[in-house]
Amino acid sequence: MKDEGHIIIFQTFYDPVLAHIVRGRLEDNGIPCFISDENTLAANPFYNQAIGGIKLNIFEHDLEKCRAILAEDTDLANEL
Repeated sequence: MKDEGHIIIFQTFYDPVLAHIVRGRLEDNGIPCFISDENTLAANPFYNQAIGGIKLNIFEHDLEKCRAILAEDTDLANEL
């Protein structure tokens, strides 16, 4: 298996729906990514501030491409 590099947190969200919209947008453009901490917050929403929200994780080498993809979508960029 090829080493893809380091995984970083691209963005954090307090709204799980918005996190999934952004994840879908990136995946539609060929960017592998995943969401973490969503289940923890679903089980206990009071931990939201303590753990820093829901995290969208990407490979570090995709960072600039992710920024460019989201910058193109002005409606989505206004939500972030």
